[in-house]
Amino acid sequence: MRITNTHKFFDTLLLLLLVMSGGGLLFVFQRNNLSYLLLFLAIFVLVFMGTKIKKSIFNVSLLTLSFFLSLLLVNYSTVPQIEIMRGEHLNYLQYAFHLLNIASCVLILMHLKNNRASSYFLDRIHFVLKIVLYHALLSFLCYFFLKGYLIKLYGGWGNEYISDSFYYLFFYDAEKYKFSLFGIEFVRNQGWFWEPGILQIFLNILLFIEGFVVKKNKWTIFLLIIAIITTYSTTGIFIMLFLLVFIFWSYIRKNPLTIIFAISLSLPLYYVAKTNIENKTTGERSSSFQKRYLDLVQPLAIASKHPLTGVGLDRDYFQKLRFRFQMEDNFGKIIQIYTGFERISESTEKGSSNSLTYLIAAMGFPAAFFLFYCLLKQELFTKRKGIFMTIIVISIFSEPLLLRPFFLIFIVSGMMSIFNKYTKQKI
Repeated sequence: MRITNTHKFFDTLLLLLLVMSGGGLLFVFQRNNLSYLLLFLAIFVLVFMGTKIKKSIFNVSLLTLSFFLSLLLVNYSTVPQIEIMRGEHLNYLQYAFHLLNIASCVLILMHLKNNRASSYFLDRIHFVLKIVLYHALLSFLCYFFLKGYLIKLYGGWGNEYISDSFYYLFFYDAEKYKFSLFGIEFVRNQGWFWEPGILQIFLNILLFIEGFVVKKNKWTIFLLIIAIITTYSTTGIFIMLFLLVFIFWSYIRKNPLTIIFAISLSLPLYYVAKTNIENKTTGERSSSFQKRYLDLVQPLAIASKHPLTGVGLDRDYFQKLRFRFQMEDNFGKIIQIYTGFERISESTEKGSSNSLTYLIAAMGFPAAFFLFYCLLKQELFTKRKGIFMTIIVISIFSEPLLLRPFFLIFIVSGMMSIFNKYTKQKI
């Protein structure tokens, strides 16, 4: 079908909302309203911005949605009533919210598969992520001029402090994300997202698109390098270096002089990453590392007690359980022997920053591994798929993002491709 500017506008708006759903601060302040908007906009573009839905696409989409519904119902009904949680019950509203997000992802994929080419999706997501890039760079620069005009914002689950903001355009958390680079004080760049570690994920996805999907724009790649450095994210810098090696590998092979340039670029980045790692593991900010360490170990310990069903997808229920959960030291000792890092934290009232170990603890090993397999089978990014999935897998190990729509849509995409293969539907 002919794609008009109106189609592009609504498609771009839909994908912008999808990106913001993957850790955007606006979804923290207005989670319910924006989640409903994402669902209704997905329905709108499917009905009014496309053609009649093909039977094969409808059947596979319905099968995927039905399977997810069954998975949620089974998880809700079979989670054991844990003795230490007596008097606590799973909140069915949180399951309904997961189903809402799944439905949004299914509808978006129905629209894309039925009405748009795969190259069109990549073109629109490329456009959206360039907006994220330019906003992030502007946000970082504007802090030095706006820091006296910021207001404190509260929201989220417990209406707690989120960040300082300039009229909801720019967001900063100077107390938490202040750092010094070569003697100059900066605030880590978080863009539109609740922390810098999430911004770097989307910047690195854009770097992947620039390097492997569209014609390499060296100016955009340069800006991306600058923007990722401003996040001061160790994970982000390592992913960026990983991508740059593959992006410019052909140049490196043909022109050995580029190795000198690569080394000159890598040395200051290595300094930044090394300093950041030392601060997080042994310095004043080691609590961040200890939290991630605990989020790797403790959910697996919980899952080992409930391997088939997990403890449920209720986030509040999980937080109260893990705070009271007494973990055997075997898990920590094994990791300490191999890494040399000692686990100091024993428990926490917060959720898990590790999406995969949380999913295992919440749903049990069989369901979590199947969903992870679906993630790996996603069909939205098919060029250099192994490299792209490396970005996603590293990201979900460090951020609680997997069940948010932008990342959930990869699982839904993979599940649809699996069902399509085994039901012999041609979509």
